[in-house]
Amino acid sequence: MDISQEAIDLIIAWEVAGGERELARSLYDRRYTHPHWPGNEASGLTIGIGYDLRHQTNNFEGDWKMRLSALPVPDAYDRLRAYLGVGGGRAAERATRDISIPWDDAMIVFRIRRLPSYIDLAKSAFPGVDALGPHVWGALTSLVYNCGTKTKDKPLKKKAYDSIRAAIAGRSIRGVADGIREMKAFHTAATPEIARGLHRRRDAEAELVMRTWILEAGEVVKPNLSVA
Repeated sequence: MDISQEAIDLIIAWEVAGGERELARSLYDRRYTHPHWPGNEASGLTIGIGYDLRHQTNNFEGDWKMRLSALPVPDAYDRLRAYLGVGGGRAAERATRDISIPWDDAMIVFRIRRLPSYIDLAKSAFPGVDALGPHVWGALTSLVYNCGTKTKDKPLKKKAYDSIRAAIAGRSIRGVADGIREMKAFHTAATPEIARGLHRRRDAEAELVMRTWILEAGEVVKPNLSVA
């Protein structure tokens, strides 16, 4: 894996447990085994580890058909397929409440099917990130997992992403962290509760970036040898 385990834990923690990795399994079993809607206009019905059906139209069959077809609810795959590419809602939650996806299935799809593609997507969206270490690459993988890469008609998101790319080109670790925090301006369009959570996630990603190197006077001095 090209990103750090800390980054993987961060993604799981924020997709499932509001940033608390040690609570992820118990909260998943209690709240997220059933399809759910995060409550914002950009999201669709979501399953597993932040697997948003609105944005996974091309991957859904390969990722989930075998596993959903093995569930006790025989038509789970076909019923969830109906929510591909469309926004979610409380009605969608109620209509799929009888479908329950075990943690092990959710983790296998996340680790084996989706995470590698997002690692590659972060590398493509932010050229040169792989040279800055597994924490930086992992933090930007988390950003892409949560926010995607498209910036058309999203000027605040484009500004933040351009800042991150410029920082990577200049090998500025602090600049990458600052660029991630710039995304907070983009998130202000969300409801206050959702925006608070997104702001906290951006801070966690920026803090992970800053663990990569020891900085003095704005320059990289030496690698943090404790980083795995």
